[in-house]
Amino acid sequence: MKLRKIHIDNYKLFNNFDLDLTHNDKSQNLIVIAGINGSGKTTLLKEVIYQTLVNKSIHKGCSIDIETNDKKNHIFVIDSQSLQLNSQERINNEKKALFSQLDHIYYYEAGLSVENNNVKNVILKYIDSLIYEKDKKSSEAYQIAQDVLDSIFNGFDLQIKFKGVDRNREILFKNAQTENIKIEELSNGEQELITKAFSIYLAEIKDSIILIDEPESSLHPIWQSRITQLYQKIADQYNNQVILSTHSPHIVSAVHKEQIRVLIKEGKHLSVISNFNRSYGVKVDQILLEIFRTNGLRIPEIENKLFKLREMVSLNQYDTDDCNALKQELENTIGYDDTDLALIRLEIAKRKKNEKDQ
Repeated sequence: MKLRKIHIDNYKLFNNFDLDLTHNDKSQNLIVIAGINGSGKTTLLKEVIYQTLVNKSIHKGCSIDIETNDKKNHIFVIDSQSLQLNSQERINNEKKALFSQLDHIYYYEAGLSVENNNVKNVILKYIDSLIYEKDKKSSEAYQIAQDVLDSIFNGFDLQIKFKGVDRNREILFKNAQTENIKIEELSNGEQELITKAFSIYLAEIKDSIILIDEPESSLHPIWQSRITQLYQKIADQYNNQVILSTHSPHIVSAVHKEQIRVLIKEGKHLSVISNFNRSYGVKVDQILLEIFRTNGLRIPEIENKLFKLREMVSLNQYDTDDCNALKQELENTIGYDDTDLALIRLEIAKRKKNEKDQ
């Protein structure tokens, strides 16, 4: 099942809104919906797509074009802000209850707020199932758990390895120095990644739509750029369609231009942009300027002072006390080697040379 197109006549921010998720008229396995806060990303994922497909409560004027090979609609929602995953047992219970209620439409909620018990429960339930249901030895179960982590996080350069469970049912890891560390001693980012990996893996999501709201939550920028690899893998290997909403330029820089849809809010009007020249591997500052259309990459105070300095130079006021004082202030604040200041000094030198040659 893949979403192709969405049309909304009038719902909250969306007015005569069209979103095409295809590329060359083919559905895509991974889509990134980007935009600043308040641009409607979460509303689109949870209130339009989710309400329509899961609750079957189509908002008046909303339509969704779906590509499917069967009559089953599978949809999963991961909300980084409010939903919580406590254990595999909770997943199973909720899936059973919703199965009868929604007729083959699954609603998967995974909490991305980091709590030690969440991570411990996920791992312990999985290991217990290997030992008691699949008759594995403890050492075999631990190795399988590590293999799962290794396969999912290949390329993340995690500095930890899963070691096992002690007598007190405490999860133990080994760090790069082979020291034993408890799960609560892992960083929030490491706990976040482990929770996401095991929760999605254990749910065995296949032939489905997975909606993920702001996957960058609590993750280091380097991991933000790499987590798209995880979701692309989940999409491609299991015939899923993963739709991410984000305001992280690191995530946008990690996917190809045809996979990106940016929501732009202009007053009360919301539009979508998708015809980008580049994205994959592009520097974050260029992503902010070209795709997010950020006015400036600096705080307004510095941006305004740089603008004023450029203006004074353009008016040939580069030798005035005010200009020199402003230039010195900026050099002290953002550094003499700052690229913008270097360009301004180059412009001053050019103007002085032209003045001398005349």
